[in-house]
Amino acid sequence: MFFKKKKSKNLTAGVGLNRRQIKVAGGWGDKSGFTLMEVLVSMSIFVIVSLASLSIYAATLKASQRTTALTRVQQEAQLIMSVLAKKIRTSRVDYSYYPGGEVSNPAAALALTDASNDNYVFSFDSGNSTLTVSANGGEAKAIPATYVQITDLKFYINPTTNPFISLDEPPSSQPYVTLVMTVSSKKGAQTANLTLQQSVPQRSGGVAE
Repeated sequence: MFFKKKKSKNLTAGVGLNRRQIKVAGGWGDKSGFTLMEVLVSMSIFVIVSLASLSIYAATLKASQRTTALTRVQQEAQLIMSVLAKKIRTSRVDYSYYPGGEVSNPAAALALTDASNDNYVFSFDSGNSTLTVSANGGEAKAIPATYVQITDLKFYINPTTNPFISLDEPPSSQPYVTLVMTVSSKKGAQTANLTLQQSVPQRSGGVAE
């Protein structure tokens, strides 16, 4: 009986080929890496990019804070001016409040008498940076301002004496008040300052003295 001898496959050659492929793919024995110079260059680039990003962020934040402060100061200042202007238009200057009936400009206070014959005195409290008002000789109360401080407020009253001399003669001029107000607002490290000026005529008639 004859047996047919099978040819054995060369498994070793196949395994050796696979090991060579793996060695090429995996890099056995490859000890290459980053050098000290490469690490230093990479770190330097990272630091430069980080500093540039922080500078841009700081500039953006600064601009945003300044814009917010400026918006606040404009809104609050216009509100305060509108309150004063409305009161002036609906009232008359109380010249009897001032010494000798004559105003010394710039006046430290604005004395008004409304249609109901109620007396109001507006003044600037420099110590607290606020606008105050008193009614009929009562205690002066601060007019609140949320985001701003009034750093300066002046009243210019013209004419300086009562133009309504008598009921038989027309007034020499119609009284008007010029308001000059400086306000400031702070947001973060940014401060915005604004100076406003407005002349408001007295619409109601005066009283002859």
